[in-house]
Amino acid sequence: MTKHPVSIADTLKQAWQDLRADHPHMRIRDAAATLGVSEAELLATDCGNLVIRLREHWPALLGAVGTLGPVMALTRNAFAVHEKIGLYEDICPCGDFILITGHHIELCLSTGVWHSSFAVIEETHLGPRHSLQFFDTTGEAVHKIYLTEHADAGLYRRLVDIFRADDQSPYLALPTDSTKPALGAIASSQDLPEHWQRLLLANTPEAVLAGRIATPALRELMRQLAELLLPIQVLVGNPGAMQLHDGPIQNLKITGPWFNVLDQGFNLHLNEMAVAGADIVQLTYKQRDLTGLLVRDQNQQTILTIVGQFDEADGESALWRDLLLALPVIGPV
Repeated sequence: MTKHPVSIADTLKQAWQDLRADHPHMRIRDAAATLGVSEAELLATDCGNLVIRLREHWPALLGAVGTLGPVMALTRNAFAVHEKIGLYEDICPCGDFILITGHHIELCLSTGVWHSSFAVIEETHLGPRHSLQFFDTTGEAVHKIYLTEHADAGLYRRLVDIFRADDQSPYLALPTDSTKPALGAIASSQDLPEHWQRLLLANTPEAVLAGRIATPALRELMRQLAELLLPIQVLVGNPGAMQLHDGPIQNLKITGPWFNVLDQGFNLHLNEMAVAGADIVQLTYKQRDLTGLLVRDQNQQTILTIVGQFDEADGESALWRDLLLALPVIGPV
């Protein structure tokens, strides 16, 4: 006999509660992996309690975020987490994408692979934390938006009421056939503005591999960049979202396997245990030489991309290029 969806959700919710009893500090992403389900499916089991399912009106919902004031944007993949505090000011549908720019915020969202979203309350030692969370067709988190202490909590509650879905079932059905675009495919889209196309070119066949550096050399590069306060662009993405930091980095810290940038308004967390190396790539864009760094995992997938600042008149930063090309390489791969 086939189990009823609500019964399946109840069983999963109980398993999650039991897991949290044994591991109270386990994150939901890790809990989902332990239980063999997606994060979205696990989160949905709490609908009607601390979770509210939202309607899938992405442009309108994201546009309403612009009224909330300063929020924290979080985009991650399996091995890197990118956090920026700023404003969602300019929301621009662009072909298959939604581009968001604002004070300290720059996002390229591929909402074609989005499937569900939720308003979430998390109980923390500092009190309840409110967020909007977006998931793709496999149930994996693609983007999250957290309220800061300076955001408008009243407008947030109104936003949640407006976009609240009729269906608040604890069971989430995911499509069985879902595909995710690769960064190279996204880069080839002519819908994207020029600066996004330029940023993504490093992940296409147009980029020529100049050599690979090991993790210690990557750490040394980040130390030099922080010491010089040299403006750079740091991009972390997944098939549903790409998030950019444009500016210097300063406060670096190693915590266990994590290499962290802990600056005011920008945090980056990189799991060094997953890093196989970082590829230096070179390419030509509109008769300008560009040099980038692709941090790769064991499957040669890009974890994060770092490039120098680019000026339309002068091209990329010469100091950035010199720093990168002076690193000791361990040979091409």
